[in-house]
Amino acid sequence: MELQLGLALPTPNIIKGFDLNNLGLHQLKEMGGLEAWNHAGGCFGDKDCVKNKRGFEQAFGNFTDDCKAMPLLLWSGQPNEEEDHRDQKKKTSSSIAENYAEEEQVVGWPPIKPWRKNLFHQHQPGRIENNRTAEKENGRSIYVKVKMEGVAIARKVDVRLYHSYQALTSSLISMFAKDQKCDEDDYTRYTLTYQDKEGDWLIAGDIPWQVFIKSVQRLKIIKNSECLWPPWSSVLIFLLFAVPICMPWWVHGFHCYSAMGFLSFSLLVLGLLQLVSAQQNTDPNEVAALRKIIDYWNLGSKLNLTVDPCSQNAKWTSEDSNPRVACDCSSNPCHITLLKIYALDIKGEIPRELFELKELMDLNLGQNVLNGSIPAEIGQLSKMQYLSLGINNLTGPVPPELGNLTKLLSLSFSSNNFYGPLPKELGRLTSLQQLYIDSSGVSGPIPPEFANLKSLQILWASDNRLTGKLPEFLGTFTEFRDMRLQGTSLEGPIPSSFAALTKLEDLRIGDLSGEDSSLDFLNDQTRLSTLSLRNCRLSGQLPERLGRFTMLQYLDLSFNELTGQIPISFREFSSLQFLYLGNNNLSGELPKDIITPELIALDVSFNPLSGNLPPQFAMVKSMNVVGTSINANGLQDKKVSETLECLQGKTKCRNKVPSSSFSIKCGGTAQKSASGIEFDDDSEILGAASLYTSTDNQWAVSSAGSFISNPNGNIYIAKTDSQITGTLESELYQTARVSPSSLRYYGLGLKNGKYIVKLHFAEIAMDDSLSWKGLGRRLFDVYIQGEKVLQDFNIQHEAGGSKKALIRTFEANVTNTIMEIHFFWAGKGTCCIPYQSTYGPLVSAIHASQVSEGAAATSNRKRVGLIAGIVIGGAAGIVIVSSIFYLWWKKDPQGHMRIFTDSPRKQLT
Repeated sequence: MELQLGLALPTPNIIKGFDLNNLGLHQLKEMGGLEAWNHAGGCFGDKDCVKNKRGFEQAFGNFTDDCKAMPLLLWSGQPNEEEDHRDQKKKTSSSIAENYAEEEQVVGWPPIKPWRKNLFHQHQPGRIENNRTAEKENGRSIYVKVKMEGVAIARKVDVRLYHSYQALTSSLISMFAKDQKCDEDDYTRYTLTYQDKEGDWLIAGDIPWQVFIKSVQRLKIIKNSECLWPPWSSVLIFLLFAVPICMPWWVHGFHCYSAMGFLSFSLLVLGLLQLVSAQQNTDPNEVAALRKIIDYWNLGSKLNLTVDPCSQNAKWTSEDSNPRVACDCSSNPCHITLLKIYALDIKGEIPRELFELKELMDLNLGQNVLNGSIPAEIGQLSKMQYLSLGINNLTGPVPPELGNLTKLLSLSFSSNNFYGPLPKELGRLTSLQQLYIDSSGVSGPIPPEFANLKSLQILWASDNRLTGKLPEFLGTFTEFRDMRLQGTSLEGPIPSSFAALTKLEDLRIGDLSGEDSSLDFLNDQTRLSTLSLRNCRLSGQLPERLGRFTMLQYLDLSFNELTGQIPISFREFSSLQFLYLGNNNLSGELPKDIITPELIALDVSFNPLSGNLPPQFAMVKSMNVVGTSINANGLQDKKVSETLECLQGKTKCRNKVPSSSFSIKCGGTAQKSASGIEFDDDSEILGAASLYTSTDNQWAVSSAGSFISNPNGNIYIAKTDSQITGTLESELYQTARVSPSSLRYYGLGLKNGKYIVKLHFAEIAMDDSLSWKGLGRRLFDVYIQGEKVLQDFNIQHEAGGSKKALIRTFEANVTNTIMEIHFFWAGKGTCCIPYQSTYGPLVSAIHASQVSEGAAATSNRKRVGLIAGIVIGGAAGIVIVSSIFYLWWKKDPQGHMRIFTDSPRKQLT
């Protein structure tokens, strides 16, 4: 940079036979330098100066008014404006003023007039004549000024001597780097810029070379990082300036020595400052690797390394930056310790250059579309503490080299397409506190070596093909706060060792097979706020001690084999918002005070419960008692009461003409298809535990479940304005009913016989773009009349993409006027793509119609075996349904009735 006091190192162009240190005062005076110093208020060779010593302020304090020091070269703002050839006959007549004449400037130290300096330079052999006009006239040379950031002396070069940007840049850097103590071959430190004829500064290399040399007016080299000066450089500067110059004047007294001492001290401080700034330089190998990573992932527009990656004020260093680079500069050079490239849709494999950043402690590449396998070289990043590769398209086995990262605190490779077992080497990560492997694709048993992960606090492993027994050693992880194991192939029972997990706040286990489990392990887990043991083959009774879990907000024990009564202690749940006990064998009456002011949803459906509704039933926003024997006489709406009693079989439903079909536009308004089918309105908003009936009582819908992590709250209808392909009836698929757990549709008052059931689907909540948002997978099961007809059904996969219509056709047998179609989430599929709580069953429309006798006979001849299976499965389903629905006949339809439901106004975070 240009020194504020007009000081600089002596020019490297030494004039033969000319030594400033050995000149007499009369020689210096003839050169004009002494006059300049006298005019500035100095004292060279003046004897009176010794007698009349001035104070420090008199000598140096009036720099602003009396002695403005000028830069070594004046940049006037116009391209290549010449300052060198002026009228050399003009003389100085007063001290240097603000509007000084350019030919009277002093350059260098001691001060020398520019015209005198030019005169000396003209005597040097090979000195180039600096005349822009001559350059343009002879047509052979184009000299332009070149300045490097941080270098006080500018130079001139003939750009016509070079034939490419690379040659020019290489030459200029070699020219200036020597003065900067830099490596001349390290071109990554510099950026070449130029000023065109319009006065605009541009980065060189954007236009053809021939166009460039015609338009360039000035060149400037910008430093991307500082050069490292040796620690003794400041001392050398002190010796070069303080000793040779001050010694001849020392005899004149203390005054001159003080002035030069001040100058030397300033230079010393500048040297120290340069040493401090030099510590911000990044390891060159890491800089080169980072540049290649940026180029490979096409991140130049988001992470343009115009300065050193570890510069403190760079835009990518703040915690909110994305991409983000952070460094450790406690030693020299700096090292990159954090790299975040999050949710930017970067594509391609993980480049090998990434593993050159060996000091990395935090690497976040989550929510992108990276493919290929994780390279084994990842094991070289031994200082890694936080590694996130979740929500990508990575494949192959999980590399065992991850076990080398023994300092890891958090590891995530969830929502990928890996295959094969979990490597046992991960058991060496004894410092690991968080492990996210849900929806990663791994399979097989959980390795026994994982028993060493005693520091683990969070484990998400749902939606994997894990097999074997639920490990007993998980009960030794006493630091556990959050464990999720849903949608796997693990077998029960839940180990009794889980009783030691007293720090648990969120426990979700589901879909266990094998032996029955009990709730005996629940004793001192009073910190729990979310407890879901859905579909775990739980047996036995509900323990009274659960009432002591006063921090519970979400409790789901549905789809189990629990027996006995609901404990009276459940009324002590002061924070509980969602309570799901449906599909068990619970009996007795509901506790009178089970409905608390905080309760949003209560589902006790499909249990042999009896008695009356609790007195506070009107306080709950969403309640489902379908399939129970609870007395609904207390309802103010008598029509709703009659419907419940009809469903419970307590009274004979009003007669109606049996129908042979029903059609439902799930989640949308009524509409007529191109084939003439009238689809009924199903646009009412369901709650977290709901039952609805159609206006003509031909069908009903029951839903249970809560999207507890959805930032938008519980929304049970999906919508899109996009056109649905693969159909002429796009509007039929633009809305859909969704559920986080269980969604049932019932055809009521049907004629007995064989039916064709058509289920209409289109994935409208997950997209299939090339973004990370297209990596989601929705999986669910479908049962018709109790028979599973679809397992792990993926709409997007089956239809060939999102927003594409898909119809699945089945046959079913109705024997007691009721048909049940059950959509069930078995814990599989991604949970959080493209946003939290995107999972569970989804259906766009349903149409069921009775098969005529002729069609049935033809169908029997073609698919005898299939129909036999359906009949047997349907009969088993009817046994279940018949215990719930006896008759459904009613005259005088009263519209779309809402039964104890409302949209939840609170949701868990």
